[in-house]
Formats: sequence, structure tokens, C-alpha cells
Amino acid sequence: MEAIYANNLVKTFGKLRALDGLSIQIEAGDLYCLLGPNGAGKSTLIRVLIGLMRPTSGTVRIDGIDLSSGVRKVREVVGLVSEKVILYDKLSPIENLLFFASMKNIPKKKARPRILELLDRVDMLAWKDKPIRVFSTGMRQRINFIRALVHSPKIVFMDEPTIGLDPHTTRTIRNMVKELNNEGTTVVLTTHMMHEVENISSYIGIMNRGRIIANGSIDELKNTLNRGFIRLTVSGRTDVSLEDLEGFISVRRERDSLIVEVEHDTPFDRVIEGISYKNLTLLNVEHIKPSLEDVFVEMTISKSQTLDTKSSERNDQVRRKSEEM
Repeated sequence: MEAIYANNLVKTFGKLRALDGLSIQIEAGDLYCLLGPNGAGKSTLIRVLIGLMRPTSGTVRIDGIDLSSGVRKVREVVGLVSEKVILYDKLSPIENLLFFASMKNIPKKKARPRILELLDRVDMLAWKDKPIRVFSTGMRQRINFIRALVHSPKIVFMDEPTIGLDPHTTRTIRNMVKELNNEGTTVVLTTHMMHEVENISSYIGIMNRGRIIANGSIDELKNTLNRGFIRLTVSGRTDVSLEDLEGFISVRRERDSLIVEVEHDTPFDRVIEGISYKNLTLLNVEHIKPSLEDVFVEMTISKSQTLDTKSSERNDQVRRKSEEM
């Protein structure tokens, strides 16, 4: 069942196309990480999907609700956590959260137990009656995080929620995100922290220049990049030369063994034959895939260069036509 659906989504600001015919579908219960360089359109996309910004054109459905006619209903089923903290400094966490619950028409008797539970889950229950003004940045963001959860949304959007936070707060929020997702909440997260993505996401979308340019699981995206290498651990003479091995990349000594790396597409029987010929014993083999960061850089740079080339070609065509006239 789809939680989020967008088709041919366009958002323009004057001549700038922040979203350029973007299409995406996220299933209910997914933990979907949206990656992209600065200016790719990630924040604009989230603002459009939750109804804070109208698209120039295109179709959006959130939890089966058509955004064009049901913005209020959409806001009842979504929550937003952004890097910008939206809290009142003079009020305590419990006062802030009760106020935001009232804006969602949640009765105080129902909201208070939910708030106390959430405060406990992010290790902030002991601070429930202290004014927000005495809180650190990390503490404020924990309260800001659960502010988006008070009404138990089906879908939570998180726009760079851990940027600039200390490791403890980052881990607390990351664990809470996992828990929410395990409970059935659909989560859409934007971040630049690749290791964070690899630790928590089920699906990833890579965005560039207002479009989704790649989409899939981590393994699926890594497999699109024709890179990586084979790492072999061998024992025997550690002074032997291995540079003539087929597909050789590098070698290093590690205690009484040699760690050899060869290109990923090297015929394995040739490698084994070369190692045996040098009277070495094979101890271990690892197939090392490219990192998510490798995939991200390769896709965003190559796609940008392709788009720049096409744009340049179009400009050249226009210039030539004008010169011919």
C-alpha cells in the first residue's frame, strides 16, 4: 500500500525549477532516506508533500488523500521534524507539547500521557518542567523531534534532524526513528550522513536538480556502480612480488600475512593460479562493494555533467540558429 505518491511534480520559483517533473512512490512502513547535494530540491519536496507549499503542477497523494483537495486531512496524518527548532523558550517541554497538541485538537487528558511517554523515550522526562531556554541544542532538538509525534502521525518527514547535534542526541534520535518505523510508522528522512543512512534505511532515493535520479535498496544502488574490488588474505613469503597478478591494485603486509586487492571483475581462477604459482596460501576472500558515498558521488556528478552537456548543446544549437538568421 502506498503512503506517498507523486507524479510529474513541478515547483518553480521564477525561472528556477526546484522540482523538475519529479515522480516518487513510497510504500507504507518504509524507512526511506532521501539523499542529494545542497540545492537538489529535497526540502522543497518535503514542503510540497506535507502541504506547506503548493506545487506548480503534478499529482500528490499522501496516505491515499489527494493533496490538491485534502490539505487539512494530510496534515492530520503527517508530522515534520526539521533542523529549525520550533519551541517557546519561556515554556517547559510539557507546556510546549500540550500547546502543540491543542493545535491538533487533542484533549489534554489524552495528550499528557502520550507526551510523558515520548519524553521518557528520548531521555528528557526529568527535564519536563524546566524552561526550554536553559536547554542545549541537542536537548531542544529532542523536544522538537517529539513535538512532531504527539498526534501519532502515520508518516513522519525528517529534514536534516541530526545536523550539528552531539553524538548522544544523534544516537537517541536515530534509535527512536528505528523504533517508530518498527511500530509501522512510515519515515522519510533527508540527511548528508551516509553512515546514518546505511544504519537505518530500507530504501534510498538519490535526488539531483529537482529529480529522483536513482531509487532502491542500498544493495541495489551499490550494484549499479561497476566498481569495488576483491580483497585476499594470503600467507607465505611476505617479500614476494605480486604486482604481476592479473587485476592487481595493491598489496600490504599485515603481521605474517599479505592483504592483496585486485579488480572486482578479475577472473577468480586466474587470481588463484597466480597465488599458487608464487607458493602462497589463500586464507580469506572478501568481495568489497563500493560505499554508498561512492554511489552518491558518482551518480550526482555524472548526472550533473550529462545535464550540463545537454544544456550546453541546446545553447549551441540556439546560438547557431540565431547566427544563421
